[in-house]
Amino acid sequence: MGENVLIAAGSWLMVPSRESPGPVLVIHDRVRMRGTSISAVHSVVIEEAVGIASGVYISDHSHSFSRTDVPIRDQGMTAPRAVRIGRGSWIGQNAVILPGVTIGEQSVIGANSVVAGDVPPRSVAVGAPARVVRELPVS
Repeated sequence: MGENVLIAAGSWLMVPSRESPGPVLVIHDRVRMRGTSISAVHSVVIEEAVGIASGVYISDHSHSFSRTDVPIRDQGMTAPRAVRIGRGSWIGQNAVILPGVTIGEQSVIGANSVVAGDVPPRSVAVGAPARVVRELPVS
């Protein structure tokens, strides 16, 4: 956990693994979040000065659902894939960041977006699934 981090009410940080070594959840300096859910069984890294709006869900894993004779919640998890959110990025309200995603620095993820693939640095991505609709200039 970095310095000057704000994790406001309603946020949920979960590391549901009993294996050793345990999961990595790194939150760098000046990250701000409110009503955010993060679940890490392998690795979730949020770099410096990232802003995360309310209702955002970030996870490096998902439930398996290949069997029809077993409830989904009882089928275990898929193989975890690391998530990284780059320095200075903004994640909009109710966005979902799926396993294996890297969001490049200074990027914007629009509200209600579902990010299933990588987002390049200085990009704006929106939609479900999210797609890059604009590149931001280097200043």
